[in-house]
Amino acid sequence: MKKKIITVFYALLFPLCIYSQIYVSPAGKATNDGTVDNPVTIQKAISIINPGQTIYVRGGIYSIASTIFIERQNSGTVQNLKRIEAYENETPILDFSGQKEINENKGIVLDGLYWYFKGITIRKSGDNGMLLSGNNNIIDNCIFEKNRDSGLQISRYNDTYTTIAQWPSNNLILNCESFDNKDSLAENADGFAAKLTCGQDNIFRGCISHHNSDDGWDLYTKKKTGPIGAVLFENCVAYNNGTLTNGSTTVTGDKNGFKLGGEGIPVNHILRRCIAFGNGQHGFTDNNNLGAIEMTNNTSYNNKSNGFGFRPGGKHQFRNNISYKSFKDKNFGKDVENSNVWWIKGSINGRTPAIVISDDDFVSLTVPTVLKNEDGSPNLGDFLALKVTSDFIDAGVQANGIEFNGTAPDLGARELGSQQKTDFVLKTIVKPTAGGNITVSPVKTIYDAGEVVTLTATPANNFVFKSWGDGSATAITNVKMDTNKTITANFKSTIPAAYVLTTAANPIEGGSITINPNKAAYTEGEQVTLTAIPSKGNELKSWNSGETTEVITVAMSADMAVTATFGEKFTGTHTLRIEEAAPGFCTYDGVIAINSSAENRKVINIADAPDKGINYIIKVPTSGLYTVVFRYVHRGKTTTAKVKVNATDTIDISFPVTSSTTKFVTTLPTILRLNKGINTIRLETIDALPFANIDWIEITGEAPVGESCF
Repeated sequence: MKKKIITVFYALLFPLCIYSQIYVSPAGKATNDGTVDNPVTIQKAISIINPGQTIYVRGGIYSIASTIFIERQNSGTVQNLKRIEAYENETPILDFSGQKEINENKGIVLDGLYWYFKGITIRKSGDNGMLLSGNNNIIDNCIFEKNRDSGLQISRYNDTYTTIAQWPSNNLILNCESFDNKDSLAENADGFAAKLTCGQDNIFRGCISHHNSDDGWDLYTKKKTGPIGAVLFENCVAYNNGTLTNGSTTVTGDKNGFKLGGEGIPVNHILRRCIAFGNGQHGFTDNNNLGAIEMTNNTSYNNKSNGFGFRPGGKHQFRNNISYKSFKDKNFGKDVENSNVWWIKGSINGRTPAIVISDDDFVSLTVPTVLKNEDGSPNLGDFLALKVTSDFIDAGVQANGIEFNGTAPDLGARELGSQQKTDFVLKTIVKPTAGGNITVSPVKTIYDAGEVVTLTATPANNFVFKSWGDGSATAITNVKMDTNKTITANFKSTIPAAYVLTTAANPIEGGSITINPNKAAYTEGEQVTLTAIPSKGNELKSWNSGETTEVITVAMSADMAVTATFGEKFTGTHTLRIEEAAPGFCTYDGVIAINSSAENRKVINIADAPDKGINYIIKVPTSGLYTVVFRYVHRGKTTTAKVKVNATDTIDISFPVTSSTTKFVTTLPTILRLNKGINTIRLETIDALPFANIDWIEITGEAPVGESCF
């Protein structure tokens, strides 16, 4: 009976080693162990990270041609996030300039849950720098630059998710910057977007969006997909959108600072203490959102059209906003207690005596050269700060989410003499990882300023608690959250000067591991021989180091965890399917693109030139004949490609055109002779015509297995 084996990406999700950190660098190799001296690739690190671990990204430029996918199954937990952070004071740049400008070519698709990104620059992707489609993620102090659609967009990835409950929710975008994003038509690339299919409770806090071809923020909705979740903005800045940093401008871009809707669909977004200046169209606009947007303590300055552009029919609530030197304001909605100062000719803003705006209300109207702090949060210096003599001081009304000095809030985004409320992130680290654990109470993704968190360090067997990172030696400690904090608990082995080796068989019934010498602890540099012994009917698939021989040797330089993965020893006729990123999928000439009708939503777009192709590596137990089939779509002319086995031309395969880019078909079965052991199958173009997009290859015969390419 013929059996089919589908090899998928997550078969690779066993850890290289169990450390609290994994290190990556532009020169990293997938076969390295992920230590600071032997970094891996960022793609490999993402595929092996466990909840609670951190990927430290070394500085430099990472040239990446294909989208990095973080699948839904690859998720952290509320207590143990998966983290990707810039290493110390270094600047890692993920550069996707090799991508073509098509919708499928995102830089990163974050569909997972409970991830934390910090200090990463993402630039020059073929579409969004990051598509954030998962839930409960934090993006902190990241930069999105020169992408060919919105720098960061919160929207669904899975087209079958049709309800707001399925769309990305509870994400925090903190102190991030997005600029110089521009598509070829200059009409879609915003700094940030949360639109079309965005879920509930997403937050932008302390972010800056500037010099994008379209809008600073785009919250567009369509009747086809319906309302999105309300988005909260706090302390964000949008400026000079519609003009790039090189001074070039666009005709087709919308050029707004904050664009808050579309097609008359009501969504009650909230904006608090945000600033829009120098934008090529409106500072703040409902864009035909006829809901009840809450606009509180925001400032518009020197925008080309309306400072506040809100249409009739909306139920918007305006409190404590100020607008200056735009063309005019259209502020349809409720001016709560006449607490706003509009830029409307002849207006006295409902006050007796009149309250009007002038240069004398501000310390400075000169834009500073540097607009942000080291942590990425906005730093406007004296720009748009109120003078102590301004009649805007204490002239506002109290409102939800607004802290203030004096008897009442000041008008505008910048409260005189106060520190605006900020939420903070707590990270805990255990050294060594096997030494114990830290209990956090209460457990939250973010904490309010001033909140006290209790940490308890509990040692594992054969370990004792040594100290916290600040040197204190009490196992229970309290931490006041007044900034983002990283707390380390140091444990010490009770076995003197020794490293602990742990081994595991995966699955347990798949086999066993012998250890020679087998000791409770090992000295520095001691050599240990490990032998994988498969149980009946099984065979060793690989060690977590990537090695596939049954006997390996490790040198003990730290506590180490080694896993042997076993699987069924195949005999008889089987069908092996190899998709992108699965074992057996190796090098390719071209790019990986998204196609929602592909089996795993991705296809290989081979370069349009002769002698370009894809290499697959397959291991077979005996020499013989095998059948090969490719699944593909193709919208050019019918083309023919070579199939090579071990660099020798074997046969030509025809790829007729398909009816559309979503109607996949398979090639006619092709018979190949494979040699016992390792074989390389290469699909290679013959001419420069546009070639088919390949979904997968299937090899049918005597127990074929996809092999590692490295």
